[in-house]
Amino acid sequence: MIVERAEPGETDWAVLSAPHVARYAAAGEYAVGRRVLDAGSGAGYGSSILKTAGAAEVLGVDIDHEAVRQARARFGEPSVEFMVEDCEQLGQVTGTFGLICCFEAIEHFSQPQRFLNRAGQLLADNGVLMVSTPDRVSTPPFVDGRPRNPFHVHEWYRQEFQNLLASHFSDVEMRVQVESPAVRSRLEAVRALREGLMWSNPLLTFVWRKWPLARKPDRAWSKLAGLAAPTIADYPIVRPAVVAAYGTPCFSVAICRRPIR
Repeated sequence: MIVERAEPGETDWAVLSAPHVARYAAAGEYAVGRRVLDAGSGAGYGSSILKTAGAAEVLGVDIDHEAVRQARARFGEPSVEFMVEDCEQLGQVTGTFGLICCFEAIEHFSQPQRFLNRAGQLLADNGVLMVSTPDRVSTPPFVDGRPRNPFHVHEWYRQEFQNLLASHFSDVEMRVQVESPAVRSRLEAVRALREGLMWSNPLLTFVWRKWPLARKPDRAWSKLAGLAAPTIADYPIVRPAVVAAYGTPCFSVAICRRPIR
């Protein structure tokens, strides 16, 4: 099952949150003292991270009414606001921003060029657009010319993504978010632990796997998977030249300046 959006406190949060939170943490250094637009804010936790990092104010924008409602209830405060809006249009968004973040959203847009053009209009003269998307080298092969993920309209190889951005910004600095080898090692270790337990006492292990008669995620056996849960340190954002030293490329991350207007 493909999960496109996770929220703090949900069952999938521990497994899915690390790369997302790592991106917002990295964006924090560009947010200090600035007005920030979080395009595709989802559950709203990222907007709150940016404010905590030192942003003067943050506007989170998302097309999902329910997501915006929940974000307002959970993360809204006087300097963190949320708005229902199509990120391809951003027609209701006014003023200028020192930082615009768009993480794991642009691949959902039917016309990403429209978003990039509007982002350039909304950036202050010294502003920064920080945008990320899955690197196609890490996603499943296309089916009939389309991404296998049904929620994605586009997926790009890193150079393709850079070329797209360069048609809208004069200064595009590419980064790569990698998955560290430690993530894979922990997954393999948990798998080995389960196999060892099963062979040591198959009958007792079978009972343990099914007991208590509760939802599968609530069973002790299922909770063993938590030993492999990643942290933000497992998803560093590095320069392309050193990717091999840090892990496997997963996401393209770009820092864009000087919009072509």
